[in-house]
Amino acid sequence: MTTLPRSFAPHAPPVSPNASRVGLIVFMAVATTLFSLLLFAYAMRMREPDWQAIPHPPLLWWNTGALVLASIAMQRARQITARRAVWLVCGGVLAAVFVIGQLIVWRMLSAAGQTVAINPSNSFLYVLTGLHGLHVLGGLAAWVVTIALLRRGDPFRAQRAISLCAIYWHFLLAVWLVLLAAMWWITPGIVAAICGPAYGAAP
Repeated sequence: MTTLPRSFAPHAPPVSPNASRVGLIVFMAVATTLFSLLLFAYAMRMREPDWQAIPHPPLLWWNTGALVLASIAMQRARQITARRAVWLVCGGVLAAVFVIGQLIVWRMLSAAGQTVAINPSNSFLYVLTGLHGLHVLGGLAAWVVTIALLRRGDPFRAQRAISLCAIYWHFLLAVWLVLLAAMWWITPGIVAAICGPAYGAAP
């Protein structure tokens, strides 16, 4: 019995990079750039004399806790097989709780007269939290698709989707912590010390 030369032997096609993962990385890079530009504009606008302190509703901390737990739950769903569906559901539900909490914060601010047009700091609060909330909603849409894959009994595609969800949830948490730190601790004094006073402002 003759054997084919090695060069003519059948072989598996080369494994191509995961297009979904690459797409997610590109999307996160674009989103990071967008949030970075907004934070830069936030810091520059803070140097103007009409700037007022940004509101700090305590509920934001509870919402942060929900997003932290969502990220942990997604990581558990990514790492273990037992109760994977439970951890996946918990991760999505906690992310939804975060979004609901952000809407409640908006409602509380509005009821207190802290509307989007009352001062520039309020405008940035609504823009930053709202844009981040939209990214969370996009993640929840992918989460619904992932649950459907898991229920369909497609373990390979489901595992890949869960991994992508976990990565994205960690990204959402990291972005939110940066936004929260910026809104909570960056002050006009800190910005002036780093960048100097605004043009035309009193020395």
